[in-house]
Amino acid sequence: MHTDTRIFLANFFHLSFLKGISRVLPLITTPFLIRVIGIEKFGMLEFAKALSFYFTTFVSYGFRYSATKQITLHKENKSTIGEIVSSVYSIKLAIIGICFLIMILLIAFVPRIQVERVYLISFFPVVIASTLFPTFVFQGLDKMHWLNILNLIFKILFLISLFVFIKGPADAVLFPILLGVVDILRLIVALVILYRTLAIPMRRPVLSIMIEQIKEGMHIFFSQLAVMFYSRFSAIFLGLFGGPTVVAIYILGDRIARITESMLEPFIQALYPIGYKRLSKDIDTGLAYIKHFTKISLAILGVIGLFYWCFADKIITLLAGKYIPEAAVIFRLHAFLPVIILLANVLGIGILIPLQAGKKYTYSVLITGCLAVGLHFILVPKFETQGAAWASLLSEMFAVILLSLLTYQEIKLFKAKTQLDHADNL
Repeated sequence: MHTDTRIFLANFFHLSFLKGISRVLPLITTPFLIRVIGIEKFGMLEFAKALSFYFTTFVSYGFRYSATKQITLHKENKSTIGEIVSSVYSIKLAIIGICFLIMILLIAFVPRIQVERVYLISFFPVVIASTLFPTFVFQGLDKMHWLNILNLIFKILFLISLFVFIKGPADAVLFPILLGVVDILRLIVALVILYRTLAIPMRRPVLSIMIEQIKEGMHIFFSQLAVMFYSRFSAIFLGLFGGPTVVAIYILGDRIARITESMLEPFIQALYPIGYKRLSKDIDTGLAYIKHFTKISLAILGVIGLFYWCFADKIITLLAGKYIPEAAVIFRLHAFLPVIILLANVLGIGILIPLQAGKKYTYSVLITGCLAVGLHFILVPKFETQGAAWASLLSEMFAVILLSLLTYQEIKLFKAKTQLDHADNL
């Protein structure tokens, strides 16, 4: 097996296990919370969580890709790795401070958010702990087994604490508090492993590295922010104008599709550095490599989507404890959404960014985000939760069409430029 393929598969399976632990958790907690705290309180928690995801995206920036790549390049130089880690953390801490101020302003000036301020504030420690967790370091050093061990231990700890402490609707606020405590403990253990076991030295932040990380992660950040904006916008829009029960119904229908979608992230994270290297050397070889793994993933997701479509009613009943027709309709609408999102991610992060066309990718995602917002204002007032589901689906389909056109254009330009450069060298 080729070294690149071996590294890709190793990182993919480690990241998938890591992501799987995090994403299987809602399949256990959702039925439990709906039964114990009720659908309204569940909707309030989901509204606050959706807002918190924006803060998480802000703080994460594009470091999962840019910092991981830099650490991979310097994995034999621990001093440089120490400088990269401290530089990334310095930027993250500054963004955390900005996000906290934004949260205070939202609570002060938005009445609907003010009502749920306790939940939003309670989720903020989760934002801090999850964004400071050094996934990028462990991945860059090919030490992903540490992440799997830590996640397994602390997710089990969280589940146990959830079942022990949450007994009724009044305990709803304990959900983010318990999650925050467990995530902080996990972060502390990870940092001990990083600085003691792996012996990464503590270094002062380096301004040039900070600037490089900001520049390199910029396109990924804006694209992910835009994607997060319109993928989470439905819950926030429904929460602002429809109330917590409507949010809960939408989340129930959307949840499993989003969990499946999030499982694609390890694929893109593992593919990005190797695809980047291969496309840089030879575009045809690089594209063939990306297509090979993408076709396999699309086939798997297609089968999963078909399963979701056929058994939507039973899955919703299992998840909610009773059959909710509106949630089942949303689930069917989003059954094949992961297929569409995988295509968009491969075209954008997998091909356009490595071909130095990050701006085109960012613009396409921003345009899609604007379209999604517009569709929500048009469809949600008339069709409520189904309108939000259609808005998300149509936006993602538009993104794939636009990215396909841009990628085709960029590949032609790249090949033409390569031929000209080759001719000049003759």
